Amino acid sequence: MTVAAVVVSYNRKDLLEKCLVALEGQTRPLDEIIVIDNSSTDGAPELVKESFPQVKLFNTGSNIGGAGGFAWGVELAIAHGHEYAWLMDDDAEPELDALAPLMKLAGTSSEPYSFLASMVTLGGNTINTGNPPVFSNDISRQVSANLKGAIAIDAATFVGVLVNLEIARQTHLPQRDFFIWVDDTEYTLRLSRIAPAVMVRESRIKHPLSKSGSNDMGWRLFYFLRNKLWLIRTDPQMSLQRKAFEVLGYVGVALLQGPHAEDKKLWLRSIARGAYQGIFKSARKETPGTLLDELSPTERAAALELKNTNV
Repeated sequence: MTVAAVVVSYNRKDLLEKCLVALEGQTRPLDEIIVIDNSSTDGAPELVKESFPQVKLFNTGSNIGGAGGFAWGVELAIAHGHEYAWLMDDDAEPELDALAPLMKLAGTSSEPYSFLASMVTLGGNTINTGNPPVFSNDISRQVSANLKGAIAIDAATFVGVLVNLEIARQTHLPQRDFFIWVDDTEYTLRLSRIAPAVMVRESRIKHPLSKSGSNDMGWRLFYFLRNKLWLIRTDPQMSLQRKAFEVLGYVGVALLQGPHAEDKKLWLRSIARGAYQGIFKSARKETPGTLLDELSPTERAAALELKNTNV
């Protein structure tokens, strides 16, 4: 089985370096490491070219957010013919044996998994409560996963998610219109409805606490509210009553930001724009191959070669 690590990076050179060192040191070697760089200006692309010559660098040409970066990452991993893509941000630091148990279970299971997730920690045995998976309520899936030493889940953050690209070909890419936040939940939830997904406790990745729960999200509040509303609207398995409850909850979170917001006008604009677009707009659904088709023949050939490509 071939597997590519996909790392989405933007202006976090020092963290990216730690991530790449950990990836190159995996006890189960990766077949390819792809860095999707959102046009960093802190020297990160130069670091990759100079210190990690075996790593393939794809420069998106602008900051298209984590969602756009992962859309390109899945697109290129599929185009390169890999069977699995291990997705993570540049602030993830896998333990050196993190990939091996994921690949072992993927290769020995009688049923295909849509994705296998690592356990996210703050280092060592300290669980990162800011990156929890969504545990499955399906008892049969839990029993099956438990027999294999895993936990059945429905969704996870993009911190060490090993995606089965055969399953990924059956649905659209991560939705780049999300820009940041919730895109990972939406994508992994969609995958787990095609085939089961699990978290493997023996696979661990260090990751700092997320800022999504801060009292003042600033400009990010717009994406938080809009993307949560998009997720709720498009969930075919959620009842209307549950949707109403979820909407009220997230609107409440946004409103409670007010007393802590440093910029009150930005706070109000973020709520207004987030609510409007979350209700009346929709994210694009792009099937694998769509992004490459947007490129010129020269850009497409370069993207497939991944020699410091610029879109």
